[in-house]
Amino acid sequence: MRAVIYNGVGELTVEDRPVPHLGPTDVLVKNMRAGICGTDISAYTKGGADLGIFPGNLIGHEFVSQIVEVGSDVKDPRIAPGLRVFVNASTSKRGDDGRTKLEITDSAGGLSQCITVEDAEIGYNLHPLADNVSFDQAVVIEPFSVGNHGVNLAQPKVGERALVFGAGAVGLGVLANLRAKGIEEVIVSDVVPARLAVVKQLGGIPVDGRDVDPIAFARERFGTIPNFLGDERPDVDMYFDSAGSPNVLPDYLRGGKPGSRMVVLALPQRTLEVPQTQFVLSELTVIGSTAYTNDDIAEVVAYLAAEKYDPTPVVTHHFPQEQVVDAFITAIEKKDETIKVVIDVHP
Repeated sequence: MRAVIYNGVGELTVEDRPVPHLGPTDVLVKNMRAGICGTDISAYTKGGADLGIFPGNLIGHEFVSQIVEVGSDVKDPRIAPGLRVFVNASTSKRGDDGRTKLEITDSAGGLSQCITVEDAEIGYNLHPLADNVSFDQAVVIEPFSVGNHGVNLAQPKVGERALVFGAGAVGLGVLANLRAKGIEEVIVSDVVPARLAVVKQLGGIPVDGRDVDPIAFARERFGTIPNFLGDERPDVDMYFDSAGSPNVLPDYLRGGKPGSRMVVLALPQRTLEVPQTQFVLSELTVIGSTAYTNDDIAEVVAYLAAEKYDPTPVVTHHFPQEQVVDAFITAIEKKDETIKVVIDVHP
């Protein structure tokens, strides 16, 4: 098989490798589509050691696959050759070889033609796809599940309003899953026109942060609620940081109404100070959100099957596996044109 190997900063190669050994409780899958994640890009540009991606490792953790062989001790009759699945990379291996969950996830091998999924189980590491869901739609299940996890932590209630910072794949996943849960009024702020166009396609309210203060826009659009000091705050219940820009938390501090909550999904490497008086007197809540659970994934898979949303516009570029380096360079150098760059591992 052809495998994509990480060899250090700026070095990816496509190499011939043996097809992985199939254990009795495992399945062998051929990977069909794989998205390039910000984690992959960070490893390529800065080094992967802190991300569990080491030289010689496979790379890729956003992928959809098809089962081609089933181990002798896999008893679930639903798990059979030909089944199309989303693979939960974080549970794709047992972890009994000394690797951390981070390394298992980020080195799952989604960019390679085949991998084994160990201790294969539906709802644990295999999520079957409905017949009406294409691989091109399903390839965004991973970032949409990250977004859905953040949405679920916010515990949205029908009739509430939201403001999302950042319209990358995760931010668009936040938008789509909020709307699938009945949150109809969602502002999404970004500075890239192409991304804002997709916000509109997915039913959000786009705001160009270069020209418009999103807090002022929300105040005008939704009205205001006074805090303890009488400061008028936008009537927004939920804020989501999927951008990681340094202005996002300060924007929430000056805009958050009493009882609102902010979910932070972005991972910028910076320290921010929070003015405690302002934080307390406005009764604000900040929630950290990491990755996803199988329940979050199952919801996204069900939303796709029910056609609650169509994520097709999120995928902006396709490359064949042999052009993986070009794909990475495109994702890095053409940020104003790309949202999700996808590798067609198998046609």
